[in-house]
Amino acid sequence: MLFKHLPDEIFQALSGSNKQLVEAVLFDLSDVFYDYAEDPIKDKSTIIEAIEDSLHKVDILSWQEDQKESFESPKTIHDYALRIYHRLVNTGWLVEEQELYRVSVLMTPQISMLLKSLVEISRHGKRNYGATVLSILSNLESVALAPLERGVTLNQAAAAARDFSAHLNQILLGIRSLQRDLFASRDPKAIVSGFFELFVEGILIADYKTLKTSNNPFRFRRQILELVQNFLANDDALYAISQCYSEQQLIPIEKAQALVEQDCRAILQTFNNIEQRLERIDEYRYRLEKRAADTARYMDSSRPGMASKIANVITNVARFDNLPVLKQVVGVKVLGMESAATPSRRREPPAPRVVTPASVSEQAIQIRDAQRRFHEARQVTVAKLQSYLQRQMNNESEKHIKSFSIDSVEDFVCFDHLRYVGSLGVNAKIIEKDFEVKFSDRYLDVHQFVECREFVVVRRR
Repeated sequence: MLFKHLPDEIFQALSGSNKQLVEAVLFDLSDVFYDYAEDPIKDKSTIIEAIEDSLHKVDILSWQEDQKESFESPKTIHDYALRIYHRLVNTGWLVEEQELYRVSVLMTPQISMLLKSLVEISRHGKRNYGATVLSILSNLESVALAPLERGVTLNQAAAAARDFSAHLNQILLGIRSLQRDLFASRDPKAIVSGFFELFVEGILIADYKTLKTSNNPFRFRRQILELVQNFLANDDALYAISQCYSEQQLIPIEKAQALVEQDCRAILQTFNNIEQRLERIDEYRYRLEKRAADTARYMDSSRPGMASKIANVITNVARFDNLPVLKQVVGVKVLGMESAATPSRRREPPAPRVVTPASVSEQAIQIRDAQRRFHEARQVTVAKLQSYLQRQMNNESEKHIKSFSIDSVEDFVCFDHLRYVGSLGVNAKIIEKDFEVKFSDRYLDVHQFVECREFVVVRRR
């Protein structure tokens, strides 16, 4: 049986007239019993104090007598706490254990799992897809690196993929049910508030905006699929992972291999169909947002769908040869530009196109190489200057400006910067140790190339 491990009276506390108080207390008690840093067996006084703290958060305290009881209705917070405590003990939520004069309170594992599941359902909301996909990829990469030692992490990746797939289904079904409820409503305020409270705050994916960007959570999908396909295609890796399954879970190797293949198929099925499922979610999301936008736009002017109604009126009027005359018309502007406005249509994504690399002509490549060589030749370095001076001076002790030769762009650049050796920085001190440039007041035309002050380069002894 499904509930054979639970007491028969377990849900009586949540079905009576005081269920709201009991729900608030159980919600806070879950944090008390889920505190993994402390002992799960609590003192009775600690539990009663926790119940009192929960009741202090409640706006209005009122106790409804579901059945005749021997004691009076509670008057104080402590009386309310004792009444709720006994109700939880009688219905099986809490278990008392007495050791001498000390009364301890605990939750059985089955009750604790039930309460945890109920709290997770109440807290069900947004989820970050990026963290889920990254955790699956990380587990698969660890399996690929060490299949024999870490192969069991494939099971964790498959469990995360199944949970991820189930969450997508919950989003899809949640949007459909919310869409049905909002479409049936005729209250504009309820439609707009329901859209933001139930959809935006409760169902919408936390990182939904990133799904349409280059940094979307599913950019690792190809790597995940390749890793899983490699596991299935590589017999050695498959056997190593199966052996790890067998050792960790204490099952035969044949059963472990079947379980490994089942986990791999689950991951492949989840990520192969992800685009189609996201498209369906996006389609329902668009309809829901369009209905909320229409309601907000027409809330002060007319009702949603007025544009189609006006079109039907015009179509029906066009059937008459002579327009009907209205004898009595209320003095209100029935139709106007505001009421006939329609929301913008949904933008369709552009059609995919094949991207081909552009071919570069041989002439363009040659021009680019020539420009690169020219820019490299124009760069001034200490090594180029030192090499140029050593080559020009040879073994001479000094040399006049007109005795220098200029045979290339590099030579011209080096010759032009000989005059500025003293201002080229710390690295140029190496040249100043070997050579000295002495200037005069005359200006000379060197090789009909450059006009500059006359100077003589002297080798330092």
